[in-house]
Amino acid sequence: MCVDAMDVLLNRWFRSYDEARAVHDREGGFLLPHKGHFFITDDEGIRILGLNPADPDWERIGWDWVRPKDLAAWTRLEEQRWIASDPPRTGTQPNTR
Repeated sequence: MCVDAMDVLLNRWFRSYDEARAVHDREGGFLLPHKGHFFITDDEGIRILGLNPADPDWERIGWDWVRPKDLAAWTRLEEQRWIASDPPRTGTQPNTR
């Protein structure tokens, strides 16, 4: 989910979901996937993606795009992301395992 405009941010990158999740649990932020890797971004990164970091659906999914706690909340955020993308992109799927 990383886009070029996010290059100016100091996102934290990880090879594995488990490593990213452990840091996310300790330090917070928004856990997102990108090309087989995972990263944690802040409010500004979420705004760059065209989403509202204060949206209550973030809390509902546990601020974790990869393994959301609430699939309905994730779907609402995904719809907002799809609308915000230019040009519109194909949808992503959460890891529900």
